[in-house]
Parts: sequence; C-alpha cells; structure tokens
Amino acid sequence: MNKPVLRIKNLTKSFGDTVVIKGVSFEVNPSEVIVVIGSSGTGKSTLLQCLNLLHTPDAGQIFLEDEEITSLDVNEDKVRQQMGMVFQEFNLFNHLSVLNNVAIGMVKVMGMPAGEAAKKAMKELSRVGMADHSEKYPAQLSGGQKQRVGIARALGMNPKVMLFDEPTSALDPELTGEVLAVMQKLATEGMTMVIVSHEMGFAREVADRVIFMENGYIEEQGTPEQIFENPRSQRTREFLSVINRK
Repeated sequence: MNKPVLRIKNLTKSFGDTVVIKGVSFEVNPSEVIVVIGSSGTGKSTLLQCLNLLHTPDAGQIFLEDEEITSLDVNEDKVRQQMGMVFQEFNLFNHLSVLNNVAIGMVKVMGMPAGEAAKKAMKELSRVGMADHSEKYPAQLSGGQKQRVGIARALGMNPKVMLFDEPTSALDPELTGEVLAVMQKLATEGMTMVIVSHEMGFAREVADRVIFMENGYIEEQGTPEQIFENPRSQRTREFLSVINRK
C-alpha cells in the first residue's frame, strides 16, 4: 500500500474571533483526485491555503510525505514548490510572455538555467494546449487561456500535489470547459490533486473522493456515487438539492 502524499491532522485556523477551520483531518493518496465542495464561507479556500502554507494553521499538523510541513523550521518556499497552487485569479506577470511566465519560477526558485527552463516551459505549455501562444502576453489571452498558463506554471515546478482553488470561478461558462478538460487530462496522467470546485458534474466525473465541508468541518466524504446518489448527512442532501435546482 502506498503511503499518503498528504496527511492533515486536526487542522484549525482562525481569523480574529472567527474559527474558519475546525479540526479537519483527511489523507490524500498518490494519484488521488479529491474535490472539496460546500457553500461559500465554509473554509474550503482557507483549507487549501493552509496546505500551501499561505496561511499558518493555529493548531494541527500537515505532513507532505514524511515531512511535517507545519513544523517551525520548515522551508516554506520548498513546500510551495512541491505543492503547485492554481488560484481563482490567474496571477500572471503582465509584462512577461506566456513562455517566461512559466519559466520564471524554474529559474528563480529551482535555479534552472534559462535555456533548460524555456524547454521545460514549452513542454508544460504543450501539456495544457498553449504551446502555440508561447510568445503572447497575458493581455492577449482569454481567461481560460490565462488559467491554462497558470496550470502550466505550477506544473513546471514538478509538484507532488496540485491544489486548485475554484479554478473556473472567474471564467465565463464557455471558457470553463477548456480548463476542466486540462484538469481531467492531468487526472488521467496520475497527478495527485486537491480541488475546491463548484462544478458538480466535474466532481462526479473526475473525483476519486468528494469532501463536503460545512461550517469549517468535514461534514461528509466518500466516492462521488455515495455523495451524490446516497448522501448520509441531511446537510449534504440540503446542499445538493439547492445546487441541483440551479
């Protein structure tokens, strides 16, 4: 049995007097795709940002393979290199070409020679269907194209896990499909992923496990079939009934 890539134990996070994450625990296995669903304000994005150490948890532990990344002496930059993060907003550098947006992290963080980084960047752009746009600038791209460049940039760091925080929420509906298709391709390639998403069809089709969060807790988790067809929790049933009416 393979060891989990990620182990989250009793994670807690507050902002002021508001407790946003309340003792959350789960594991992520190699090549597993976990989709986290739930209403707005239930702590889903905060959970991802704690995993990537963009927020420091107040209590609990996170292990990336055998390393406790919540220990005081951890190298946060090294952790973020191993956990690629794709945000709602694209966070591209407007003054850099698509190619250089992808290559810059390899040069600055990994110390890769520029020529090698450019070659690797083209490989990752091909992976997300953006190689033909390598010389363009972000202002020349659609939102879906920008997000695919963001995915290529994260892949360029050779992460052990990819984290996606509502990657399609800033996109028009017609552009959402192209980003979800890239994520689906990564899943078939065996990429380990934790995805916060409101795309229930995508969760049904691609997830190995669905986690439903409510009020900072994990209310329920299981296979897509179990969560969507036979949820145990009354709160899960209520959430899905509202979603299905939209």
